Amino acid sequence: MNSFGFGTLTVALFALVCCSGSDEKAFEVHVRPEKLIVEPKESLKVNCSTTCNQPEVGGLETSLNKILLAEQAQWKHYLISNISHDTVLWCHFTCSGKQESMSSNVSVYHAWSPEINMSVKLPCSPVSILNRRPLPLCTGAGQATSSPTVEHHEPPKQVFLTLQPTWVAVGKSFTIECRVPAVEPLDRLTLFLLRGNKTLHSQTFGKAAPALQEATATFSSTAHREDGHHNFSCLAELNLTSRGGDVFQKHSAPKMLEIYEPVPDSQMVIIVLVVSVLLFLFVTSVLLCFIFSQHWRQRRTGTYGVRAAWRRLPQAFRP
Repeated sequence: MNSFGFGTLTVALFALVCCSGSDEKAFEVHVRPEKLIVEPKESLKVNCSTTCNQPEVGGLETSLNKILLAEQAQWKHYLISNISHDTVLWCHFTCSGKQESMSSNVSVYHAWSPEINMSVKLPCSPVSILNRRPLPLCTGAGQATSSPTVEHHEPPKQVFLTLQPTWVAVGKSFTIECRVPAVEPLDRLTLFLLRGNKTLHSQTFGKAAPALQEATATFSSTAHREDGHHNFSCLAELNLTSRGGDVFQKHSAPKMLEIYEPVPDSQMVIIVLVVSVLLFLFVTSVLLCFIFSQHWRQRRTGTYGVRAAWRRLPQAFRP
């Protein structure tokens, strides 16, 4: 083989390797939420998205009832209803003949409360009184039975997202607000404000009274052109793993931001001048029409008045 043929073969192999390597990660598929725990018979909303600009086909595969709520080229939003058992949801997209998929695990849970051991023996000691600790119930032989402690929790069931304003110019600021009406305990809750799959802001909450609390997270940002191509959402996560529980997640419905380009100042001045000139011409034409109509009316009225006076004049006074 001559040097020219060997060089051509080398270049071809190199191009093939590079192209095949670049196609392996040409696009990605995302699903939100990635893991979710729901109550029996509950419904949930799932968002499937991809980084492929023009996917050929995409969707959600599940044995449960699903309804397509909204969609655009790079994302689809579904409602899954009547969840009665643990299942796996599959989001898939096909781009340039290649298919990628991502799964989301859905678990069904029942009301949880920590197990209480009513037979724990504690020593009866005045130290408990001095330290203002809860007094144990003393029994015989210097033993005590601890008072039961019951912890309650309420996973987030509703998550509301608000964009203010919903129509904003490039370079102007807008506000994202996420609100969860009732959740407990508040110190285990985290709110994530998302643009597509990117977290813009996350907020945790301090210790609060043991009761249902409303949680709110607010974030201000500057509008960019690409913001109009992504959906905004909020993820509420209640993490009870440190207390022997699970992680509960709830997603808000996605919302879109309308982005427009601001009109340059020079164009605005031209528009104002043109509108002013047209308005002046309109007012002038109305005034001229009014003046001409009045003049024409006076001429007609004056002629008829002379003829009427001539008829009423006696014959003796006529020439």
